[in-house]
Amino acid sequence: MTIKYLEKIFKSLATRKRLEIIKLLTTQGGMSVSDIANRIKLSLKSTSKHLIVLRQAGFLDREQKQYDALYSLAADLSSHERYLLKLVSD
Repeated sequence: MTIKYLEKIFKSLATRKRLEIIKLLTTQGGMSVSDIANRIKLSLKSTSKHLIVLRQAGFLDREQKQYDALYSLAADLSSHERYLLKLVSD
């Protein structure tokens, strides 16, 4: 695990809204951008930006379903990433 990798991971979790998204997806499973935005009380645009950061960091998977993209926690998280998510969701 490199310093650059750790920096990317910690930066992706460095905002309250991203932590709320992680916690929400831990309990709810696959959700659309609009459902997530409504639950965390944020605009669609801002929610989308947060989801992109979390996805690029490897925390989320995205599945296209007709007109909606569904986001869920990534299936292939490392044990370190799972540990961080456990801290967030407790």
